[in-house]
Amino acid sequence: YTMSISGHTHWQAHFHLGPEAGWRGAQPHHHVVNVTVCGSWWSGEPDENGIPHTTMADGAPNGYSVITFDGQSAVVDFKAARRPADYQMNVYAPEVVSAEATGSAEVYVNVFGGSDRSTVEMCLSEDGEWTRLEKVLEEDPYYVEVKRREAASKDLKGRPLTNAKASHHLWKGRLPDGIPVGEHRIRVRSEDQYGRVFHGSRIIRVEGKAP
Repeated sequence: YTMSISGHTHWQAHFHLGPEAGWRGAQPHHHVVNVTVCGSWWSGEPDENGIPHTTMADGAPNGYSVITFDGQSAVVDFKAARRPADYQMNVYAPEVVSAEATGSAEVYVNVFGGSDRSTVEMCLSEDGEWTRLEKVLEEDPYYVEVKRREAASKDLKGRPLTNAKASHHLWKGRLPDGIPVGEHRIRVRSEDQYGRVFHGSRIIRVEGKAP
């Protein structure tokens, strides 16, 4: 096992490099682009303590890595600043969805420490079927929305956020058709490259008349 770490990019990623990247080892080389403590250079709206949310340009929160070494192996944990250790993802979906268009509503999941070896699934009910989401290289729509909202504010207390960058730990899917009117909880589970499972959720409301 080999690993290297880089930083100062203000975004987070895991890469497993093989021959296409010039690596000639028997196993892929694990390269970590490390999360940044200052996030987006301490930009964004400050909270009640005067600290900007400073979300990184790939949609992950600011924070740091905890790396546990055991002989010739290592486990890298993403730790968001001032958040519990189990805060490992953000689930983004519309708050309100028309009953006639649930099947076209997109769900994005930003798994902060995710990689190409992660799997991400979602489920809409306690006993529903789990659906695997697709890993995409796109800008995080939650970050884009926050940046747009703060840019439109006339009394932003902090520095403007930087432009969004394509996220290397973003997954995407669609809600199923025919969701009943009412409130529903999107449940998400993600298994990382070490076989550990993390959970997240989001509440949505379906309004109107079902087709």
